[in-house]
Amino acid sequence: MPTCVECGAPVTNLYTEYSKGNIRLTPCEKCKKFADKYVEHDFVIIFIDMLLHKPQVYRHLLFNRLEYRDHGIDPNVFKLGILLILFDVYIKWFRLEKYYTVTNIPFIEQPVFLQYLYILFLCVIEFVVFQFGVRLAVSLYIGDKYAIIKYNYITIALIISSFGKILLILMVIWDYNGLEYSWLINIVVLTSNVEALAVFLNVGYFKTLLMLIFGLGLKVLAQIFFIQVTNNPLLLTLLSI
Repeated sequence: MPTCVECGAPVTNLYTEYSKGNIRLTPCEKCKKFADKYVEHDFVIIFIDMLLHKPQVYRHLLFNRLEYRDHGIDPNVFKLGILLILFDVYIKWFRLEKYYTVTNIPFIEQPVFLQYLYILFLCVIEFVVFQFGVRLAVSLYIGDKYAIIKYNYITIALIISSFGKILLILMVIWDYNGLEYSWLINIVVLTSNVEALAVFLNVGYFKTLLMLIFGLGLKVLAQIFFIQVTNNPLLLTLLSI
């Protein structure tokens, strides 16, 4: 059922269409505001509100914009997830090349194809473990309060709210030393994850942050384990971003 982006109450519909291109937004019976103002907004406004961490925009994306699914992930969100993984691969590879001049590591001498596969596999493991960790934390913290938890929407919320990772590419383009401040982007991504997950689960920010920290902890452990097993301990400091 559609949801009011202002108060989170269910509504019967978001707008009434009188003719093609002529619609009237439906007011929410509970808060008396338009149920979903983003119906008339373009992508630029939506993106800006995502940067501003407005809960209304995440309610719009998670409850009203995407087609309801019992299982799986929306194809467009799935493509965004793949794109984010590929961005992670590029950034990690960029960091390796940057530090290659000051750090002698045998890994960089390997064929380019093997380097790419190694970093790609690492990024996929990080992504999967992080998603699993957050889902596990959700089931442990609040699973007993809900009859059914749509775990696929937890993944959807985390993927959509991780859009900030794309900004790292701009840092690379505009400033070759920009990755020194990549931690700022990571903070933006984390706070966006907190906002999106809190909106979907309807829980407080602190509890949501704890669940995300649990997932990030498992992700770091998986990264350490993978790099140690593959006998590249020096890569740990270069790939940890």
